[in-house]
Amino acid sequence: MAKYAYARVLQKGQSLNKQLQAFSQYGVSKTNIFVDEKVGLRTAFGKLLQTLKKGDLLIIKTLTAINDGYENISCDWSRITDNIGADICIIDMPALDTRIGEDREVIVDVVTQVLNFCAEKEKAHSALQAKGIQSARQRGVKFGRPPKKYSQDFLNAVAKFRAKEITLEEALAATNMKQSSFYYHVHRIVDSGLLADKNNLH
Repeated sequence: MAKYAYARVLQKGQSLNKQLQAFSQYGVSKTNIFVDEKVGLRTAFGKLLQTLKKGDLLIIKTLTAINDGYENISCDWSRITDNIGADICIIDMPALDTRIGEDREVIVDVVTQVLNFCAEKEKAHSALQAKGIQSARQRGVKFGRPPKKYSQDFLNAVAKFRAKEITLEEALAATNMKQSSFYYHVHRIVDSGLLADKNNLH
């Protein structure tokens, strides 16, 4: 039996230190720790699935490190425990350890059923939420940030710059903006139709 561990970043800016430190008490070799360090990236997890063999043990800090959403978690849980035949130990949830008890299959089946139940609830909630959003839109409710309002002085400065009546430096001084921000808002103004497009737009 070989021991493996898997960790991944669940949100931007998250540190993997807690997940990695938790593996040390299980005696997992550093070469057997698979890590995905970018949100949404699961390349290492794919390599892990190709490495796992029947009877191996996979250690994970938290259940959501496996995948996003209960349906996906359930699929990967079954793939590892049933198809591959490896055991799973979730550190934050000691009950989710396929090695406990006398009958491994009972633990695997119970966890699978619970995950599937949660997946159905998740789907129902998403469908209800989508229906609520659609109904709100039909009533004229708008979502997202309100559009930025530009002063007439700012619009005048942009118009003069695009007509080459003032230089970029003069436009930046008039609007008190950095060059990147200035160009960003110029494009927004053109896209919104507040000013007609020009070939000299940078």
